[in-house]
Amino acid sequence: MMRLLVLLFLALSVKANALDVERVLEHSIALNDGWAFMPQDDYRYSELNYDHATWPTQNLTDPWPSAGYPASGHVIWLRKELQFDLPLDYARAARLGLRFGPIRQAADVYAGGMKLGSIGQVEDGGVPDFRKVSVWRIPVEAITTDGRLVIAIRVWGESLRFSDNAAKFAPHSQLLGDYVALKRELRASKLPALFIAFVLFLFSLFSFYLYRRAHALRNYFWFGVVTLSTSAFTFVFHDWRELFGWSVQFSERLLFLSFTALVLGGQRLLWSLLVEPFPKWLTVYHLVTLGASVVFVLQPSLSVLLGVRDVFWLVFSLSVPAVATLLWQKLRAGVGEAKVVVVAVVLFLLLGWHDMVRELFSYQSTWAVLYPYGFLMLAATMAILIANRFGAQVEVLEAAVAVKLAELEDINSKLRSLSERDSLTQLDNRRGLEDKARSLLSRPVDVSKPVVVALLDIDHFKLLNDQHGHQVGDQVLAEFAERLRAFCRSHDLVGRWGGEEFMLILEGLDRQAARARVQELHTMIGSRPFYCEGEAAQTFYVDVTATVGVAYYRSDDTFDSVIGRADRALYRGKEQGRNQVVHID
Repeated sequence: MMRLLVLLFLALSVKANALDVERVLEHSIALNDGWAFMPQDDYRYSELNYDHATWPTQNLTDPWPSAGYPASGHVIWLRKELQFDLPLDYARAARLGLRFGPIRQAADVYAGGMKLGSIGQVEDGGVPDFRKVSVWRIPVEAITTDGRLVIAIRVWGESLRFSDNAAKFAPHSQLLGDYVALKRELRASKLPALFIAFVLFLFSLFSFYLYRRAHALRNYFWFGVVTLSTSAFTFVFHDWRELFGWSVQFSERLLFLSFTALVLGGQRLLWSLLVEPFPKWLTVYHLVTLGASVVFVLQPSLSVLLGVRDVFWLVFSLSVPAVATLLWQKLRAGVGEAKVVVVAVVLFLLLGWHDMVRELFSYQSTWAVLYPYGFLMLAATMAILIANRFGAQVEVLEAAVAVKLAELEDINSKLRSLSERDSLTQLDNRRGLEDKARSLLSRPVDVSKPVVVALLDIDHFKLLNDQHGHQVGDQVLAEFAERLRAFCRSHDLVGRWGGEEFMLILEGLDRQAARARVQELHTMIGSRPFYCEGEAAQTFYVDVTATVGVAYYRSDDTFDSVIGRADRALYRGKEQGRNQVVHID
C-alpha cells in the first residue's frame, strides 16, 4: 500500500511539473534556472539518454570562478530536461523554438542529442560573439514519445577582459516558445537599430556632400564624421554584421574604431559649432589616441584588443574636463547656443557613462542600453544649431528623405506581398513558390535522396463550394494551408499552386522515407473534419480529403518537366477515384 502511494505521488509530481505545449507556444517560458552542471568536456553529455542525475545544479546567470575551469580548457556542459504533457500534439510541438543568447563567450546548443547551432566558436581555443542572439527551431524528433526534451549546452568561458568573470548569460534571454513568434520578436527588436544606422549613414553622406560643395561649412564635415561612426557603431553593436558576412574579429575592431571616431569627432564638432579654435594640446591628444587605436585594431589578437578597449573607455574620459570648461566659458559669455549644447552634452555623457558601467561591470544586469537615446538628443541639438546657422535646407532635406524612405518601404512591402504571397492562405503563391523551387532545383542532385514534388488537390472542392458557398470554401482552403504549414519542416517548400491545388517540395529524404512522409501528410489531412462557419454564425464540420500526385526530380529534369509528371500522377489519382497518393516514378 505504501509503495502504491509513493508511486502515485511521483506520478502526480511529474504531471504537475509537465509543460503544456499550447501554453508554451502562447507564452514563452524562461530557461535560466535549474541546469545540471559539469565542468568537464565530453560530447556524450549532449546525448539524449545520458544520465545527469548526479550533477550539481546552477542557473545560467550564476557567475563563474575567477580562475574559470582551466582543467577542462574553460569548457563546461549544462543540461536541462523538460517534460511535456501527454498525449503530445506533434503538429504543435513542431512549432517549438529556442531563443538563445547573448552570451559573453561562446556556446554550442543541442536538443534531444541534435545540434541546433552555435554562438561564437567553442573549438580551437574559443572565439566569442558577445552580442549574438539566435533563434532555432527544435526538431520534433528531439522530443521523445514520452514527452521528454533534453537541452544541452557546451560553453566556453575563458576570460578575455579584466571586467569579465568568465562566461555569462544575459538574463531573460533563454526562452522556449513559438519559433515564428520568437524569430519575429528578435527581428523586430533589431530593426529600429538598422533603420537608425541607415538614416545616420544617409546624414553622413549628405553632410560630406555639403562640405565638398563648400569647404567653409566645416561643421558639416565633423557632423558627417560623427554620424558615420555612430551608424557603424549602432550597426555592429546590434548584431547586423551577418548582413554583410563580417566575422567577429572584424566586427569588434570596427566597433572599437567607430567609437573612437565618435568621441574624437564629437569633440571637434562641438568646438566648431561654438566657433572656438581647437586647442593644440587637445589636437595632440586626438592624434595620439587615434594612432594608438589604429595600432591596436591592426594587431592580430582579439583578446589584446578587448583588454585595451576597457582601458580606452577611461582614456576617453580625460577629455571631459576640456569639454566642460569650454561650455562653462560660453555660458558665462551669454552664448545662447551654449545652453542648448550643455543640456544635450550632459545628458549624453550621463547615458554614456551608464552604458559604460553596464558593459564593463554589470553584463548580467537588466539595465537598458541608453546611449542611442543620448546620441539622438545630442545629434538633434547639433542639427538644430547647424540649421539655424546655415538655413533651413538640412531640415527640408531630412523631411524629404524620411518621406521618400517611408513611401519606398510601403510600396516595396505591398509589391512583395502581391507578387509572392497568397492573401487567403498566407502561403507562397505560384510565383513565390516557383522562384524558390527553381533555386532549390538548381543545386547538384543527390540520386539517393531526390527532391520530391507533390501536387495536392482538394477532392470535390467545386461541389463543396456549390453546397456551402465560397465563404466556407475559403475557410477550408485556409485550414488546409494551416495543416500543410504545421506538417512541413523548416526547409520544406509549400505554397498554393492555384485554386484548390497546393504544392509541397521535400528534400533530404530517400524514396522510402519520402513515400512514408507523403502518406503521413495524406492521412493527416483526412484524419479530422474541418471546422466551418456559415451564414448567420452557423457552425458545422465538413470532411475533406485530397488527392496527391508525386514525382521525383531527376538529373535530366527541368522544373517544368517534374511538375508535369506530378500533374500526370495527380490526374491518374483523380481517375482512380480520388483520396489517394499516386507516385508516377
